[in-house]
Formats: sequence, C-alpha cells, structure tokens
Amino acid sequence: MIPGQVPADAGLVVQDIVYAGLEALRAAIPLDLCAYLHVSQNQGPQLFLGAPDLASIEPTEAFGLFTALRDALQDPHEGDETMLLGGYLAIAVSSEGPQSSGLHVVGRRETPFEPEEREVIGRLAGALGRLIHATEQPPATHTQQEPGAMPIRVAVEMLSDRARAEVSAPFGEEIRTGTGEAPTASRAVALAVIDAVDVTLKLRDTAEDDVGGERAVLVLLSDQGDRLSLGAALIDLTASDALRATASAALEAAERLSSR
Repeated sequence: MIPGQVPADAGLVVQDIVYAGLEALRAAIPLDLCAYLHVSQNQGPQLFLGAPDLASIEPTEAFGLFTALRDALQDPHEGDETMLLGGYLAIAVSSEGPQSSGLHVVGRRETPFEPEEREVIGRLAGALGRLIHATEQPPATHTQQEPGAMPIRVAVEMLSDRARAEVSAPFGEEIRTGTGEAPTASRAVALAVIDAVDVTLKLRDTAEDDVGGERAVLVLLSDQGDRLSLGAALIDLTASDALRATASAALEAAERLSSR
C-alpha cells in the first residue's frame, strides 16, 4: 500500500462503526430520530439512519429529512442548540477529520431534551465522530511495538454460571491489575479493567461484531457524571483474542474518562 493511502475497505469499516454508534445512542437516550451524515473526500453526503425505520415513513418525508440533514451539515454544531428539523426537535454534533466530516443528529417528535441528556449525546456523538474519522486515517508506516511497552495480560476462569477475570495492563507509567466477575467472560474482563483503572467507572455495554470483514469489540463506559466513553479494538487472531481485544477497548475508554 502506498504510504498515506486510506485502505480500500475503510468505507465498510466506517459503516459498521456508524451503525454500532447509532445503536449505542438509542440505547443511552430515548430517540425518535437518530442519524449520521458522512462526507468523505471521494464521496458526497451519505446518510445512515438508525431511527425512524425508512420502511415506516413516506418517500417524500425521507427525502425531506435527508435534505434537512444535508443543509445542517453546512454549519458547525456542538449540540448546544435545538432546531426544528424534518418535524423533529433535534440537536446536532459536528465532527471533522483529515479525510472526512460528519454530523450526528438526534431528535424527538414532541419532548425536548433535558440538559443531562444533551450532555450525554454530545459526549457520545463526539467520541463516535473521532472514532469514525480515525478509521479513515492511513495506516502507520511501522508496526513495531514501542520499546518497554507491555502487552495486556488476560486470564479468565469459567465457573458454573459466571466468569472470573484478571487483567494486567499498562496505565501511564505503571502496570495495574484488576479482577472482575460477571455472567459472561467479556463483561468480566471489562469489569477487571475498571477495577484496575478506576473503580468509580461503570460498564454500560460490550459488543462484538463484524467490521469491514474483521471482528471488532466495542466497550461503552461512563463515569459518575454519566459522561460516556467508547473504546474499540480489532480482534487480531495472530496476536490476540477476543478477550484481550475487550480489555484493550475497555482500557481505551477508561483512559479517556480518567484523563478528563
């Protein structure tokens, strides 16, 4: 691959991340409208719609909604305003990357958003935007591990109806170890990372799915102020497994919350 070139399957990876992110937004906040508009250097506006279901609305309504979203894309939005968009009381969050730009828009038919909901949406949409645009970054020209870096170590014990995990991972300049117990191994691993990094954090959800032909793990955490952070990691079968990827994604999310 030519240095600086974006992988050809980046569009598929973006698509999978976007839809996973829309599901996360809908899980966090009750929404009637949940959409993302993506514009890359080589492609015009592309609409991803989590709600409403296209099959449930008329073609003219769908066209009007797309037009309104496209117009909203022209201006920057930080989630601090309420707009009437396609019949929805909506808020929007813009994102920008070297290769693309995007706009998350969520709304409800009648009920405006509370300040706490607006803050959650802003933080989650912002994190999703950064992840989406980072996916389109050209790959690094080297893959060697930094000197002195320690890989994440994961140990899981399966009990009769629960899993117990122990995770050792680098955090700052130290190695931290934590334990977790849950009905599934992936949640136990994520809880072990929380135990190692910051016990005040909460595990919202973990998910594993296909992303552009690869397997990936998403971990959603929140802090005491209900600020959300999303971590993601690919499952590289040559160097890792699903549980280590889960630990890596949880560590990424936890580090982001702990650094705020």
